[in-house]
Amino acid sequence: MSKTVKVLGLMSGSSLDGVDLAYCEFDLDDTNSWKYKIICADTIPYSKYWKAILTNLQSKSAIELVDKDIQYGILLGEMAMDFIIKHQLQADFISSHGHTIFHEPAKGFTFQLGHGQAMATQSGLPVICDFRTKDILLGGQGAPLVPIGDKLLFGDFEMCLNIGGIANISFDEHTKRIAYDICPANQVLNWLSEKKGFPFDEGGAIAKTGQLNTELLNLLDEDQYYTLQNPKSLSNQYVQQKFIDAVKNYPDSIENKLRTVVEHIVLKIDDAIFDLPTGRMLITGGGAHNSFLISRLKEVSKHQIIVPENDLVDFKEALVFAFMGILRQKNEINCLASVTGAKTDCSSGVIFYP
Repeated sequence: MSKTVKVLGLMSGSSLDGVDLAYCEFDLDDTNSWKYKIICADTIPYSKYWKAILTNLQSKSAIELVDKDIQYGILLGEMAMDFIIKHQLQADFISSHGHTIFHEPAKGFTFQLGHGQAMATQSGLPVICDFRTKDILLGGQGAPLVPIGDKLLFGDFEMCLNIGGIANISFDEHTKRIAYDICPANQVLNWLSEKKGFPFDEGGAIAKTGQLNTELLNLLDEDQYYTLQNPKSLSNQYVQQKFIDAVKNYPDSIENKLRTVVEHIVLKIDDAIFDLPTGRMLITGGGAHNSFLISRLKEVSKHQIIVPENDLVDFKEALVFAFMGILRQKNEINCLASVTGAKTDCSSGVIFYP
């Protein structure tokens, strides 16, 4: 590899907004520290067809799962090449998270849709993907993975919070990186917003008009996930079966439910960081655009809340998966046992060639 490594990072999260593509350049400076630049980035929304597929695939047959794994890999490969041609880019390789269909670490497996060979063959570029399986086979949760990027790219911040479909936190404690999923976030908020005819609640405007329902808030707070010790992670299935079902079946207006879920997210985030030394917290992910949620977090938290420029807010996960691909290619650690609970750190990811 040349000194400057050019990678196209691909990410698809549980909120189903679409595929995030971030073309990034990385350099290792004279102090052995990594520097990054997001050169260009975009989110390609899912068609109604693919949104329906990704929403329901976990309940389909094995044959359909295998078929859609290949088809989705081809789709990602096409998206990558269209993006590269449109912006006249020269990527060394693609690093893809894929889209999580199953994540069951307690049962010893995880599955991210988007076959690496289909992607590589379609795009004509090497592809690195399947970053979670090795960690799970080493006894870990296979999640969260972004903390290696938090540690090596964003070490100037005491905490890194991502508010995506699920909210997760990352910070150093006694020289070890600690990270875990805090609570469901946009996955529930977006589900509620769709009931009002909107893909999401822009700026938290609908939630702001609602009234806090303390009974529903207590019901959400009592979920057994919050009794578990770290490391721990939330699956999409768990969020759907427990949190979305609880909200769906509770008798109240959508406005009040949105307001209550925002409060739940804010209070659970504050619980997670309450005992940490006062410091700067970098917030990224779609939830960083929810100005009502962020204003509530600023009101309750003792920490300095920092929302960066939009490219970093929206594409930090794609950036970090691009970075994880570099570490995998160099056979360096990209998955931290202190975060996932695995037996050991590892260099995870499978490399496919065109």
